[in-house]
Amino acid sequence: MGKFSSDSVVESVRQATDIVDIISQYVRLQKRGKNYLGLCPFHNEKTPSFTVNREKGLYHCFGCGAGGNVFTFLTQHERMSFGEALRQLATRANIPLPAYSDGKQSDVDEVLEVNDKAARYYREILRSNEGAQAMSYLRQKRQFTDSTIEEFTLGYAPDRWDGLLNHLKKKGSSEAVIEKSGLILKRQDGSGYYDRFRVRVMFPVHSAAGRIIAFGGRTLNPGEKAKYINSPETAAYVKGRTLYGIYQAKDAIIERDAAILVEGYADLIALHQSGIRNVVASSGTALTLEQIQYISRYTRNVYLVYDADSAGQDASLRGADMLLEQGINVFIVELPPGEDPDTYVLSRGAEEFMALIRDAMNIVEFKASLLTRRAGSSQGQVSPELNHSIIQSIVESLLKVDDAIRVNIYARDLADKFGLREESIYEELKRRKSSRRRTEGQPSLMRVPVIQSLRLAVADRDLISLLLNVDESLFQVIAGQVEKLEIQNPSSKEIIEKVLNARYAGESPSAVVDDLSTDEVRKCFAELAFAAPQRSRIWWEELRPGSETPDYYKWISQLLISFELEQIEQKLKLLSARAAEAEKKGLPTEDFDAEYQSLVRRKQVLTQAYSDKELLGQYFDSLGNP
Repeated sequence: MGKFSSDSVVESVRQATDIVDIISQYVRLQKRGKNYLGLCPFHNEKTPSFTVNREKGLYHCFGCGAGGNVFTFLTQHERMSFGEALRQLATRANIPLPAYSDGKQSDVDEVLEVNDKAARYYREILRSNEGAQAMSYLRQKRQFTDSTIEEFTLGYAPDRWDGLLNHLKKKGSSEAVIEKSGLILKRQDGSGYYDRFRVRVMFPVHSAAGRIIAFGGRTLNPGEKAKYINSPETAAYVKGRTLYGIYQAKDAIIERDAAILVEGYADLIALHQSGIRNVVASSGTALTLEQIQYISRYTRNVYLVYDADSAGQDASLRGADMLLEQGINVFIVELPPGEDPDTYVLSRGAEEFMALIRDAMNIVEFKASLLTRRAGSSQGQVSPELNHSIIQSIVESLLKVDDAIRVNIYARDLADKFGLREESIYEELKRRKSSRRRTEGQPSLMRVPVIQSLRLAVADRDLISLLLNVDESLFQVIAGQVEKLEIQNPSSKEIIEKVLNARYAGESPSAVVDDLSTDEVRKCFAELAFAAPQRSRIWWEELRPGSETPDYYKWISQLLISFELEQIEQKLKLLSARAAEAEKKGLPTEDFDAEYQSLVRRKQVLTQAYSDKELLGQYFDSLGNP
């Protein structure tokens, strides 16, 4: 993680940033006590387990283990570097930033910087004599205006093997960094590099924050086999998590509470130019779960507008089922034969296109219409066997809907369409669900493996949790005892050290995240910031009946006793081993035996105190109760 020259600036940005406000731009959060709860943006889930705490400035998912502060969220979710996240938040808070102090950049920063230079190069070539053919293609065939070309920063990769490579080298970029961006390829003979994109109209792909993370290139060479090629995945770009046009569309999607999903770059730009702004594209990939989660940050209503050919219809079927499974209200638009979104809106205008949107079909209507046509009859006169097959296919889609009201609506439509009793549809759904549970077991709501936390001892975890959560006076009591503890786990030692430093400096828990060494340690820390201690509960109800506030004095005593007991056990094993070794060699063991007995007596005292209210109080008093 890149550090800026002044830690105070980072802390100023942190304190000026409301983590709930930032994450709410991506996740629908609902208040639950002191926390905010929502569906995790880092894995697929139907039951919310993603928790955000404003006071601590932290988030944690109890499903997949993701966790951290507002900087971590942006770096993980938006694939941006720490420096980029800091710049974005500082700009939002009107806080000026110094330059990098260590002179190093992350891989993400390097790729973004090279992409910016490349986009300017492609843009300049488009406006030069070399770009005349490309400009003609955009203006005449695609009917894009100059303002549209500028808004989407379109460009042109010329008919040169190393035009971009030489330009970027002159601008100070190394071949190694340019290669990491995916803009050049190694020659097979090992003699150097050549440009990936040549004789292609260039479509820069922007992140939601507006940075150029990748490129798509449309060939102007009629002999080229690949009409479109795209950047490979890089530190800044993961194809399956990216939606083309999200930067230009996100505000309109939120305003209209709906997203129109198309396939290609030109489809999106043509609709945008016509005034239809809430459009995104899945360019270069079949619709993925990550892209659906991306859309769901902004809306739960999606209109699929794919090409009218059979491939587009199949893509609509697959996409609709995936969207339904993720709780999205999905509507399918059928274009006339031979049309795609950009040709339709260019020839007929935005009003007629929006009429198609208003007449969009739900999954029942679309499947019934499409599958009936494919069975060979536009009038719906198909055999009972084919009708049964179509109904079963629609029922399979309804199984993906986890909303009883929507299922009822779809079931009613299906019953009306095929002259069925609604009850028979519900019976079939129930039978299918029961059969699936028997064959597959209880289905998990998770789409990714649950990430296990670091294996810290219970006492370690409780100590960290208490250090994070207790008030200042109790913190001083615990902190004063920590140096006496022989903590063995290096991750525990690292977290405890950073927590102590942050609290002594008056910083929030979120400040700790940036100083931890690995993602695993950061996730563990975020989990413990939200976790309740596991031990030391015996006096809870006795001292404060019905209260959710524990008696921290007793908890601290039991916690410290737990640590001492664990250390005694380790010492007893060591003494036993040393005494046995001495005995083998014929050496005296009296000293070992005396120390062993002393430890056993101490263990007995501590064990009794742990479960005795009066003795536990005396132990706490011996610590120096403030």
